[in-house]
Amino acid sequence: MGIKNSRFSLVFLRKWGLAFCLVLFFSGCEYLKSLTESRYRKRIGGEPTSEKDIVNWKEKLALEEAEIEEMDKRIRKLVQKSNQSAALSWKIARAYMRAGSADVGVRYYEEALSESIPNAKEGGFEIHSYESALPYFEKAIQSGKLDKQLLYETAVAYANASKDMGWEPTRRNRAIALFKQLAKLDKEDSRFPFQLALVYFDSSLKDEAWNGKLSNGFDEVETAFSLLDQILRKEPYNVPTRFAKANFLYQIGKSSLAYEEYTRIKSILEQMKENGTIREPLEENSSYKNVLNNLNVLGAQNKSN
Repeated sequence: MGIKNSRFSLVFLRKWGLAFCLVLFFSGCEYLKSLTESRYRKRIGGEPTSEKDIVNWKEKLALEEAEIEEMDKRIRKLVQKSNQSAALSWKIARAYMRAGSADVGVRYYEEALSESIPNAKEGGFEIHSYESALPYFEKAIQSGKLDKQLLYETAVAYANASKDMGWEPTRRNRAIALFKQLAKLDKEDSRFPFQLALVYFDSSLKDEAWNGKLSNGFDEVETAFSLLDQILRKEPYNVPTRFAKANFLYQIGKSSLAYEEYTRIKSILEQMKENGTIREPLEENSSYKNVLNNLNVLGAQNKSN
């Protein structure tokens, strides 16, 4: 019933064809970049820049960006054919970050985040944890290319890196600071207080083993509940937040309150079915099946107590 976070990693490519394509892609990008810079440098060093020059440069830049985008699409197709797609996305993201393309790099990190790869060595592939991504996120932030999604992914990376180390305080504090910053930037986006609540709660569980490392626990369970309640006051039908609250209640031993919360979720999902928000039969809806299962488990436990 717990909430699990996926781990993601970097692998060394086995298939030379794919590796060769990646090398060509990045070397091609560098060639286009150096070629353009040399031409512009010669032009800038000569006559004063005219409006026509600027128009020509913009057209040239748009063409090069289109070529890069086309290469990017081809790489995505190759990655999708591999059974190591998450790991490859992780590798490509790091390469983009090294090249200073934070916006493109983050897209690949997001794809890697949607997959689950165990933090171990499998089949000869070397697998790394979130820790390896942190320098690239920091570099992207320092470059000045800030947006909410980049900050969000950076905060997630820090939270998971801290969790892997038994909730190491420095990385945990960095994640918390970033989530708080995001919450101030956009008070309407409930993702930020939600993720902050997860960090506060998970890191407050004493003697929990994360990736083989024991955590002493932080005393901030009530802060986690407060954040979830703030979201629910604004969004009473926010099902993921209600699931998290029910899960938290169960984990701290408040089974009766957890049962009540799951009952509310069941009613909300049934209302959503009635008003057409949920289109498939409830019996096929994963959230509804999950809530029924949890109610059955908790009901049996409450009867035995």
